[in-house]
Amino acid sequence: MKDFWRLFSSFFRVALRREMAYRGTFLAGIVGQWVGYGGTFLSLYILATSFQQVGGWNSGEIMVLYSLSLMSYAIGASFFFNFSTGLARRIRSGEFDASLMKPIHPFLHEVFSAGYNVAYISHFSISFVILTVSLYQLHYKPTIWNVAYLALMVLGAALIQAAALIASSVMSFFTVGRNPIADFLLWDMKEFTNYPITIFPKAIQFILTFLLPFAFLNFYPASALLGKAIPQGYPAILPFLSPLVGALVFALSVLLWNWGLKHYKSTGS
Repeated sequence: MKDFWRLFSSFFRVALRREMAYRGTFLAGIVGQWVGYGGTFLSLYILATSFQQVGGWNSGEIMVLYSLSLMSYAIGASFFFNFSTGLARRIRSGEFDASLMKPIHPFLHEVFSAGYNVAYISHFSISFVILTVSLYQLHYKPTIWNVAYLALMVLGAALIQAAALIASSVMSFFTVGRNPIADFLLWDMKEFTNYPITIFPKAIQFILTFLLPFAFLNFYPASALLGKAIPQGYPAILPFLSPLVGALVFALSVLLWNWGLKHYKSTGS
């Protein structure tokens, strides 16, 4: 385990130095992300305010939903975005074959060599600010238990986000590119969680809870934080299961990636 963290820290330092070599571009990227996601927050806020409430959730509570989703994405993507989006290119170019000859598992080598994406600090920072302001306006009490609960839920959600990234890369072993169907299931479906899932048909609620568990990114944790109702008939323990669900789907995504690896055939590049 000590060797693992030493290796990770080495790759992290390399990634940080690479990003900071062009500080102007790095800072411009952060500002651009703040403007882009700030516009999304603003549009959601205006929409929720215009309707007074959306499914019993006011504008501040909608902001909590989106900020939790973005924060967990920032954490998960900082480790796995480069790995996920770069796999197809590495397979096409033949670079991936080198990972098969390294003394560590190809999955770990790909994650480490892809690098830590420092730019996601912009996503994390804006989501943290919006979440803090929204909870303050909602008179949320930051007790030790509440802060610990929130941290655990975000960690679990980050594992779900990472699992989605890992799973979305698996098709690269078969098509040497991205698959629009997989992208729809793993990304477009996640857009439903920008709002309380209780406003959607029961079929969508079921899918987002038990098949593609994106509701555990924000809806169920926020329901416990804010005292909101979950879908009728669903187990009351669901708002506390994000860490468990995250660990489970992350493990399944790694197994799926290894399954794809077993069917990998070099492009010969």
